[in-house]
Amino acid sequence: MVKSFMRIFGIVKMHRFRFFLSQFMMFVAALATVGYATLIAPLVNEGMVAGNAEAALRIGLWMLVLGLVMGICMAIAASQAVYFSQGAGYVVRRHLYDKIQSYSFENFDHLSTGNLMVRLNADAVNVQNAMQYAIMLGSYAPFMLLATIILAILNTPDLVWVLVIVVAVVLLLMWWLIPAVDRAYKERQERLDDLNQTLQENLTGISVVKAFVREDYEIEKFNQRAEAIRVPALAAAWRVAFLSPLLTGVGQLAIILTIGVGGTQVLSGSGLTVGQVSAFTSYMSLIIAPLALMAIVVPLVLRGDVSAARILQAYDAEPVVDDKDGAVAQDLENIRGHIAFENVTFAFRRPDGELDPPALKNINLAIEPGQKVGFLGATGAGKSALINLIPRFYDVTDGRITIDGIDVRDIPQDNLRQIVGIALQEAVLFQGDMRFNLKYGNPEVEDDVMFAAAKAADSYGFIENLPQKWEAPVARRGYNFSGGQRQRLSINRALTAEPRIVVLDDSTSALDASTEGRVQAAIPGFMHGATTIYVAQRISAVIDLDHIYLLENGEIIAQGNHEELLQSSPLYQEIYESQLGGGVTEGLDLEGVS
Repeated sequence: MVKSFMRIFGIVKMHRFRFFLSQFMMFVAALATVGYATLIAPLVNEGMVAGNAEAALRIGLWMLVLGLVMGICMAIAASQAVYFSQGAGYVVRRHLYDKIQSYSFENFDHLSTGNLMVRLNADAVNVQNAMQYAIMLGSYAPFMLLATIILAILNTPDLVWVLVIVVAVVLLLMWWLIPAVDRAYKERQERLDDLNQTLQENLTGISVVKAFVREDYEIEKFNQRAEAIRVPALAAAWRVAFLSPLLTGVGQLAIILTIGVGGTQVLSGSGLTVGQVSAFTSYMSLIIAPLALMAIVVPLVLRGDVSAARILQAYDAEPVVDDKDGAVAQDLENIRGHIAFENVTFAFRRPDGELDPPALKNINLAIEPGQKVGFLGATGAGKSALINLIPRFYDVTDGRITIDGIDVRDIPQDNLRQIVGIALQEAVLFQGDMRFNLKYGNPEVEDDVMFAAAKAADSYGFIENLPQKWEAPVARRGYNFSGGQRQRLSINRALTAEPRIVVLDDSTSALDASTEGRVQAAIPGFMHGATTIYVAQRISAVIDLDHIYLLENGEIIAQGNHEELLQSSPLYQEIYESQLGGGVTEGLDLEGVS
């Protein structure tokens, strides 16, 4: 039942000394506790009943020493358990975060951000708490049970049957309650994923919520998710709350039974002494304490095991795109930038492993070194899917893609993404300063390169006008800049890394035509003959390029330069007229266009 929880123990290696020290201290504390209990019978019989003050004082001093030893050892054990559990939480978060960084885009398609956040935070805390209490109390309780039963058999065999009944009842109650608690915890964590995802989506898109006055709808949706958590959480909580007093009550009833049975034998003189009955009631107290501890620890461990399984599920997920054995890094200085797609087909994969219908179908094309190429098409035509295959954000389903004749799968990903720089559709910036963001792809690059890239991206002017210029603060996701400014900074970041192939994935969509024209005119001078790929829905973004590919439903349906496509492609002509105004093709020789 706690297989995942135990596996986490195996991962936490650096803090094992703390674990073993805590368990040794708990063992000594348990011995001291048992020794304390064994002195009760002689204290009563030899001291109190016999009226021997010296014996009572001697035994009492030994009990005092054992009590101090027990307290000191448990304090040391608790401190080491806290240190170990905190270290375990750190290791779990670090390992999982490291693994998440190795994920491919497809992994993130199937594991949402909210889901991963819950595993890194709430699940890690559950594992941490479970470890702390399991280490502090988990070994102490079973040892105390075993030692108490042995003492009872040796010293008061006539009352052992009471212990047997208590243990049987306790095991029956736990068998009844614990599986339901485990199921409730699993459902609770799954519902927590949904709640966290709803919260993240709402806060990220709060401007849309406000713009469409949908606060009441979002409040109700959040309430539904919160209620979905409350139900399994309540089911687990009431069982846990019920378990501890129930076990304590069983133990107290057993003490009453012990006093009744033992007291009768003492009064009748049939074998038991007052000291033995007192000692056995002490044994029962020693059993009650471990039972109460088990009532605390077992639910915590079950919760920790559920969370550990979720953490390990994310940790065991392998990146879909991985480096091949024998992949060879390429020298950027030797990269010419020739790109070829050879019979490329690509389909997204669903969470169940099945493939969706192909997003790209039998793509064949060649981009020459230094060429400026554009991919044009409507939303869903497959443009972004196509260019995402070049830096291996996804891998082709069939066919292959080469750079200078080398299959991209034969190049290590970190090296490939130095060769291919990309400004993505969503211009995301990170909290920090301007210089940090612009040098994100190459922190060691000279400032002069960053400045030149800024001029090419048309961001130099507005950065220089900021009060703190290149040290200006950047808010989370760059929200303190306009959409057009974020796009120019994203292009700036891609260029500053000095790639040999640069891909602009619809990254000028927020720019006005004049700014877009300046950016396109300036980039070739900065790139020094590197290959440049533009992805766009607006024809103005590709009109001056060397070659344009027109995509529809995942296929290339036309290609050529602007003039050639105007003559040969009805769809290109339709896009041109619809975007740039009616009548723009008047006077063109369109005979033969079908």
